[in-house]
Amino acid sequence: MTAKTNQPAGLITVVLNQAAPFGDRHDAAMDLGEYDEPEAEAALLQLVQDQSVDPDIADAAGESIWSIWSRQDRSEPALIESFHPEARKFFVHGRVGLRASV
Repeated sequence: MTAKTNQPAGLITVVLNQAAPFGDRHDAAMDLGEYDEPEAEAALLQLVQDQSVDPDIADAAGESIWSIWSRQDRSEPALIESFHPEARKFFVHGRVGLRASV
């Protein structure tokens, strides 16, 4: 495996670790948007569907999901409805493609 292949696993570990420093979690949430692996998306979805997650973490995870789904030309309006408000703001009318103003 290459280092890039291993990268999402390390980022996922950090982003899901509530004891990790805020900045590390935030950076990991942003960095995961560069990966299309299902595991990266699953970790981000876990964050954005947690209404108690820190709003800045939800924001970073929402933007990363927006990036992933935009590359895949994908939209899941019903799923977006379950997102934390800070993550949902990246989607216009439950759609990917046009980014809502933030």
